[in-house]
Amino acid sequence: MRKITLLSLAIGSCFLAACAAKPPIVAQEKTVEIDGINLVFGGSYDTERKNISLSVNGDSVMKGTFPPYTPTQNLSGKYKGYTISSQCYFGSVLSSQGGAFGAIAGVVQATKSSSGDKCDMLVNGKIVESLYF
Repeated sequence: MRKITLLSLAIGSCFLAACAAKPPIVAQEKTVEIDGINLVFGGSYDTERKNISLSVNGDSVMKGTFPPYTPTQNLSGKYKGYTISSQCYFGSVLSSQGGAFGAIAGVVQATKSSSGDKCDMLVNGKIVESLYF
């Protein structure tokens, strides 16, 4: 009986842990037309792992992880002959650090008006759209 109770407790804990995991933040898709071809940009950001994934027309083209204390991430890839790149700034990477560092980072970001989480999307070196997370 005791083994069954411990097993039930262990299984219940696993379910609670799985339910507690935060889903990734998904950016609203943006569509641009380049040379008569529609490119639909999308992306998701895993706040716990600090992973970002960016897609074109549903195909994952770029992935990266924000290093500690670094709110910027520049990624690049290819999609059907186009050079696709991104310039991402995620203020939440710094502000989530907490403590004095997080407070100072929040003040600095507020003075620069750069506290949001966004990726500028580039096609062949030109900014064509921005994704907001």
